[in-house]
Order: sequence, then structure tokens, then C-alpha cells
Amino acid sequence: MKELAEADVKKLPKMLGPLVTAYRDWIDGEEKKLADPSEGLAQFGAAPEVAIRNCRLTLARIEDGLQLLQQDGQAFESFQFMNRAMWLQRTKSIFAEKVRRGAEPHYEDFDIPKNRSWRPFQIAFILLNLPGVTKLNHPERGEGADAVADLLFFPTGGGKTEAYLGLSAYTMGLRRLQGVIAGRIGDEGMAVLMRYTLRLLTIQQFQRATALICACEDIRRKSLEKGDARWGKTPFRIGLWVGRRTTPNRTDDAAEAIKQLRGNQYGGAGIGSPYQLTACPWCGSAIEGGKHLDAKPYPHGSARTLTYCGDKFGACLFSRRQAPEEGLPVVVVDEEIYRRLPTLLIATVDKFAQMPWKGEVQMLFGQVNGVCERHGFKSPEIEDSTFHPKSKAGLPSVKLQEHTPLRPPDLIIQDELHLISGPLGTLVGLYETAIDKLCTWEVNGKAVRPKVIASTATIKNADVQVHSLFLRTVNVFPPPGLDVRDNFFSVQRKPTHDDFGRLYIGICSPGRRLKAVLIQVYVSMLCSAQALYEKYGKAVDP
Repeated sequence: MKELAEADVKKLPKMLGPLVTAYRDWIDGEEKKLADPSEGLAQFGAAPEVAIRNCRLTLARIEDGLQLLQQDGQAFESFQFMNRAMWLQRTKSIFAEKVRRGAEPHYEDFDIPKNRSWRPFQIAFILLNLPGVTKLNHPERGEGADAVADLLFFPTGGGKTEAYLGLSAYTMGLRRLQGVIAGRIGDEGMAVLMRYTLRLLTIQQFQRATALICACEDIRRKSLEKGDARWGKTPFRIGLWVGRRTTPNRTDDAAEAIKQLRGNQYGGAGIGSPYQLTACPWCGSAIEGGKHLDAKPYPHGSARTLTYCGDKFGACLFSRRQAPEEGLPVVVVDEEIYRRLPTLLIATVDKFAQMPWKGEVQMLFGQVNGVCERHGFKSPEIEDSTFHPKSKAGLPSVKLQEHTPLRPPDLIIQDELHLISGPLGTLVGLYETAIDKLCTWEVNGKAVRPKVIASTATIKNADVQVHSLFLRTVNVFPPPGLDVRDNFFSVQRKPTHDDFGRLYIGICSPGRRLKAVLIQVYVSMLCSAQALYEKYGKAVDP
């Protein structure tokens, strides 16, 4: 990642070309098997030829992505931005985790090639999608079912998240370089919409993605200090939009939650908290809910709930000392998400059920008509004064300015696609029609739809599901070859002492309540761990 971030465009073919060459050679080798009777492929009819054709198509798209980087200056700059952001995200995450566990490490010890390298499938998937994200008139983003949704199909723990976080960083950087298109600003508004089906999973991924946004913000701020305004003057931010039981709907609710955290009180079930990060994703310092969170309610404050890094020396970029008006670039209160419009929004699929009832949701898709320097964007659904006098908090007086609509999201990422099935799939498909329409805008008389990415480790009938959900043709990556054990990007190996596999254990308990079964399993596992610890002491990893 570091080498690609600092590379000269002329060196790209030498750096990324071997991946393309190796994949082409592998496809050629697979194709030769078609004519070999000893392979026994004749029994599968046309399927082997279809598999090879899909591999060739994928190869051509990867080559197109590499070619685009060499021909389009903005694409190459965004690619460098993405690599720098991902390099920082990976190394800082490992460093922060060590700090969180009580160590006193040096960042330089973790800034090594092993910690900031792409896996072949990750960089190939990014190259594959660059033309569709970059060119607004690309067929992949056209109208009707001919548009393409790329499905990243890779085993659990393989690194799917890094692949689509990389593509997200590219998209966010590119929008800022592209500036105003068809009267819509790229610096502002939501660039990437990332959706999950389970709240717990959403919060886990929010913590990982926050490290990426911190990296983007680090690059932007350091560039601005040198007089380079390429990455805009508006901070990169991440939003968490999940539901009032998890996060507050209003800044006043957040202020109340913080007051309770300061008094060590619990607000009770059904009340969301703005305290979603327990440690700084950038430096690992602990964040205490009652100490490092601040709410600045409307109208006298900036209508923001700020989370500061808890670094006691103020050395972190996101500490109270270095970022008094911003803190960590996170927005977790619904009201603030609409008005501050995070660059990357992480949401649960069910949250979009609010669309018919809450007019403010239109702002996520760029539908704004005004902006207030103190409180952010406005839409017809938001009541706001046209003038705010100097506030008690010392903020200067501000006037509400008119504003044209913003650019809608360019990239939609649906993680764990296999979970959107059955009744949930039917409902998500219905809402998706509206989301697709709201994300569509016109450039030079042509409709531009968002680029859709999905990921999963386990799925069947992907083509039917993607067509039903997104009205797009699915492209599975990596495409399967002739043998399930080898698709070039991943190879099935026999487990050995050094390369051990995984053992999956299922608990079968018909007629028992799920909670009762979970308690029994947890007790068994915890008791076993305690027994091992008592027997072997510190020789065993806790």
C-alpha cells in the first residue's frame, strides 16, 4: 500500500502488471483442460466454457481498471489517496489495538510491509470496479437490468472488508477531486452508503471503518497545512444510522445520555447512547463516556455531539486539544447525520423503513435547499430560523443561506448479502426501488445510478437474489474456475501443522429455548478456559 501510495504513474504497469499476467496464464492453463478427455469435463455440458468465459471477462475488467489509472489523472490521484488511507488504517488499527490492551508500543514497529499489503483478490477487486465508480456514464451504472452489481464472494476471515473499504476510500477521494458536476458539489454530501442486517455486526464494522475515516482526515488536514486543498475543506466523517435503542435520535437525547454517563447512571432499556467508541481508533487511548463526550444542543451550540480521543497529553490528532470543534470524525445522532451528512454512512437495512415517515431522510440523497454555518444543511422538512444571533457559547451570528442539491451517494455496499432473504428480502427489495431512484441523478441528459457492491461468504442463486433486490445483473468475484478448490485468488489446501484449517462445531438442541442453549454453551466454554488456565497458568494464551 505504501509503495502504491508513493508510486509514479509510469511504474504502475511494472507493479500491478504481474497480477494480470499471472491470472491470464492461469486462465490459459484452465482452458487447455477443456480439450483434454482425461479431465472428464465433457459430462458438464456448456458449464466449463461458461466458467472460462467469465474468467476472461473478469480479466478484461481488471485490465480496464489498470489502463484507467494510467490515462486518467484524477483516477490515479484517488488511487494513491486510497492506498495511503488504507496503509494508515491498517497500521494504526494494529497499533491502537496494542495500546488498548495495555502495551506501550512504538508506531514505527507496526509500519512494516506485512501490515500494509493487499492480498491479490483485494487489489484485483478494486481494479475491477474502478471504471464503474469513476465514469458516471459507464454501462455498469446505466438504467435497467444491464447494470452490474459486483458480488465479492470469499471465505470468512479472508479480508473482504479491506477490499470494499479500499473502494470506499477511492470513491470518497475521487468525488472531492471531481468537484462540481451538473451543478452538484462532490465535496459535500454522502459518498458511500454501507449497509448491514445485524446491529452488532454494524457496530463492529463502524469501529473498523472509523479508522479509515480518521486516515482520510489525517491526509486532508496535513495537505491543507501545506496549502493543498485537493481533498476539500469539509472534514471526512462517518455516520452510524441504526435505531434509537442503539444511538440517539436527537442532540437533546444525546446531551441527556452524556449527563447520565457523567453521573454513572444508566438510562434504562430503549434509550440509545452516543458512547459508541470505547477507545480511539487512531491511537488506542481509552474514551470515557462521561469525560470525553460533549453535546452542543441547538440553537446556541453547533447542534453536534462530539467524541474526543482520551489521550491525556493531547498528542492525538482527534483529542480535545487538537480538534476542539470536531473531535473524532464520527456522527452517531440521527438529527446530526441529516444536517452534517457524513461522507460514509453505515446503516442497518431496516432503518430505511423511516423514509415515508421522516422527510429529513431525503437529505442523505443530496436533497437540501439551504445551509447554516452553525448547524449544517437544511431541507424543507427541517424548521430553522433564517438568522441566529451571537450565541451564549460565543459563536458568531449566522444567516441561513440557500443551497442547491448535493450529489447523491455514488457507491452502495451491502454486506452479508445472504442474510437478505425471505420476508426481509421482500421488504428490502421494495425499499431498494426508492433508494435506487433517490440515488439516481442526471448528467448531460443521461441517468446515473449508484455503483452497487455486495459481499458474502455463503450464498446460492446469487443472480436471482441480486436481480430481485437491485434490478442488476450479478458478477461474482472471484469467478469460479473448473475446480472448486482453485479459482486463482484462493486455493484450498490440506491442513498441516503450520497451515491449519478450521473446525466448525454445531450444537443441535431441538425443543430447547435458544437462550437456555446459549447459557449452557457459554458456561461450558468459560469453565474449560478457566480449567486450562488453572492447570497451565501463564503458558496458555488467555
